[in-house]
Amino acid sequence: MADQIVLVFVHGWSVTNTDTYGGLPSALAKNSPAGLNIKVAHLYLGKYVSFEDEVNVDDLARGMQCAINAEILPKLKKGERFACITHSTGGPVVRKWIDVYFKGQLDKCPLQHLVMLAPANHGSALAQLGKGRLSRMKFFAEGVQPGTKVLDWLELGSDQSWELNLSWLDYACVDAELYSFVLTGQTIDRSFYDNLNSYTGEEGSDGVVRAAAANMNYGLMRLSQQDGGFELAKHTLSEKSAFGILPGHSHSGEDMGIMRSVKPDDDLSHPTVRWVLRCLSIKDATSYHALVKELSDLTAKTQKAEHETTAKELFLFERKFVTNRYCMFIFRIVDDRNNSLVDYDVIFTAGPDYNANHLPPGFFVDRQRNELDPGKLTYYVDYDIMAKWLTRPELGDKFGFKIAARPSSGFSFYTVAEYQGTFADLKQYFEPNQTLMIEVQLKRHVMEGVFRLTNSLVPESFKNQPKGKELP
Repeated sequence: MADQIVLVFVHGWSVTNTDTYGGLPSALAKNSPAGLNIKVAHLYLGKYVSFEDEVNVDDLARGMQCAINAEILPKLKKGERFACITHSTGGPVVRKWIDVYFKGQLDKCPLQHLVMLAPANHGSALAQLGKGRLSRMKFFAEGVQPGTKVLDWLELGSDQSWELNLSWLDYACVDAELYSFVLTGQTIDRSFYDNLNSYTGEEGSDGVVRAAAANMNYGLMRLSQQDGGFELAKHTLSEKSAFGILPGHSHSGEDMGIMRSVKPDDDLSHPTVRWVLRCLSIKDATSYHALVKELSDLTAKTQKAEHETTAKELFLFERKFVTNRYCMFIFRIVDDRNNSLVDYDVIFTAGPDYNANHLPPGFFVDRQRNELDPGKLTYYVDYDIMAKWLTRPELGDKFGFKIAARPSSGFSFYTVAEYQGTFADLKQYFEPNQTLMIEVQLKRHVMEGVFRLTNSLVPESFKNQPKGKELP
């Protein structure tokens, strides 16, 4: 008989009760094939604290290490590794634990299967709202705090998420037999919809996390300013990772939640149960890459079906499914002295003359600037509209952007820099449902007049000192 698999569940932000896992633990034990042999006695439910403002994600990683050492490692035989199923913020928490304790030595990590359900790997647009005054009043009324340090991590474009995802680009998980999976939904549960907050009904998301923000397939472009243009200094893609969009599921809730809606007596009818068990069955690189393809096919099938349902749903005034596929661009703007710039504009351009007026109508969905680091700016765009519009012959597939930073004159300033490329070029670094991190380095121009010497001892004003030449 196969050895009993040790399975750890890790919940999301603001959770205060283990009922958040719903019937998923019991359903997995009930339906596990003989090769997995999941037993209830070997299921562990995480209880980490995300509802105290002083706790950050790094603290949680340290706490997880202690808990794993105490509870899990003694249960493992020599050479055995455990599996972990996370929901929402739980995904970044476990990834941070791996990064802190096993980066550069993944083969020593005791975790083999990481199944992330609706993980906020690149953050959530709702995080800023969670730190708002009304949200704080709600949490205090319930006797807990919002967990602002965790929300800082979850905010789009946060330093912490940027650094973790930057670090993860160097990972070769499959070679180390560490298999990660992302399963998410993109259906909106109308009972959770907030008419004052459009993010809870945002297309391409599950009401909390965008598919593009969950996906562990992502890329990095690093551009440096050369006169008025940019030079591609670096480009990196993550290793191919398993990602699937399950039909008909939202972020949370007993009716449609990707985890909470699972019943303990499920008979494999729930897609989360079926696909989690499929993920846990992976034993080698060959079977992992086969599952990558299966989940890619599932995503295409789900999005095609939900796209075709849109017209009917709109007729019923119930915008339940998405219309297109979306992607995210996260900009980080710095200068060549490593200053983070906060006063700038990003202007997208298209067409043969790279004109902002030639952009496709409706391609831009949302823009959010990080509150703690205004040098980070996240754009959410409609990939399908872009792809269809920019391939029109008269536009020549031309696509780019300008960065106009301030100050733009004086003793120290920046000049406008422009990236002029094609949509086909850009598609080398991202696909639908993905995130592209774009780090832009601008040149800081400094004039020699900022500092001069004189040997005259006669007092003189230098309030109108000439700027002179630019310093090398």
